[in-house]
Amino acid sequence: MVAFDQLAKRLGDSASPVNIGIFALMFTAIWWAWASNSTFAARYGNESRVYRWGTVGELISVALLAVILRGDLAQTGTYFALAFGMNRLLHAGLHLWADRATPDEVTFSRRTAGVVGGAALLWLGSALLPGGSQTQLLVWGAALLVDLLVPLLARRRNLQALPHEGHLPERVGLLQIIALGAIITEVVSGSRQQKLGWVTLLPAFFSILTVVSLWRLYFDQARALPLLQARTQGRLSGTLAWLYGHLPFTLSVVMLGVGLGHGISSDTAEEVAAQQQFVVWPLAGALVTLGFLRWNSRRTAGIAGGDRSLTALLLGALLVTGLSAVDLDARQLQGAVAALMVVLAILVATDPATQRLGQIEEKITEQLEEQAEEQAEEQAEQRASA
Repeated sequence: MVAFDQLAKRLGDSASPVNIGIFALMFTAIWWAWASNSTFAARYGNESRVYRWGTVGELISVALLAVILRGDLAQTGTYFALAFGMNRLLHAGLHLWADRATPDEVTFSRRTAGVVGGAALLWLGSALLPGGSQTQLLVWGAALLVDLLVPLLARRRNLQALPHEGHLPERVGLLQIIALGAIITEVVSGSRQQKLGWVTLLPAFFSILTVVSLWRLYFDQARALPLLQARTQGRLSGTLAWLYGHLPFTLSVVMLGVGLGHGISSDTAEEVAAQQQFVVWPLAGALVTLGFLRWNSRRTAGIAGGDRSLTALLLGALLVTGLSAVDLDARQLQGAVAALMVVLAILVATDPATQRLGQIEEKITEQLEEQAEEQAEEQAEQRASA
């Protein structure tokens, strides 16, 4: 999360279209480093010594990225490419280690190791290019695209090592909590640059309401249902859509923190107008993503028909984008956003369809737990008879 925070600071310092594009590219890279390690742990467990030492190496590489991100890409692009390339090499090594049990079969882990290793070489090779140049950024984009496509291209082999339906949602949910908490940090930082009073307290209060509402909306979307369905029905499309859908959501949350925090500390009308866009569009992106995650859960559960919450989320995103054309100060903007988010959170929480999704999730979880207990008993009986 420190690396995300450093990226947010870079974005807040210069919100040009080019910088936004670079932010999205580097954010996706760091997010994928975290997501791929979390998915690996959910597939193969996190108790082995090899995994722990490999994760230590990956953490060191990401920590170096956080340090490197403070400078201009012309000076730090080479170091970023080297640090991220080492991260991907370490991850490829973990997959080779996971493949050790089946040396005669081309497994998901072996194929992943090969593709991730190839992407790592692209990252390392890009260190020879001028830092921050268009060519270097294009190579980064190509390497990242190759890495991101691994689970999609090896969809069938994913069934060889499904991620744990409980551990992965827990890790992903924890990242969202941390990202939402970082918004509070940005708000506090922005408020400290102003005199204490209603002018700064009200926008801060409104921002907190927005964060709490987003938190409630996220955790009302039956998060584990696509992974549970993959376990029971062997269908991976819902799981992959669920995982990749979290990328725009987390990116939107981090950008929203920039808009809310800097909006409070802005002094001129031009600064307020610029930061208004960093509140409106990221929040709309977060709501659209939440709508997608809800649709994905309904699809994997086989639920047809209308959905009040999905309609409310998409309509809320539309209303938020409408605020981009209205001239508002920080207090007015964040007050309007907070009011809308509170209404959306209440609508979704009280929707019977939301409760139904939760009940389906609980039922499948109980069935899997019963099956696991039966298998454990059978194995115990077999060992006793032997």
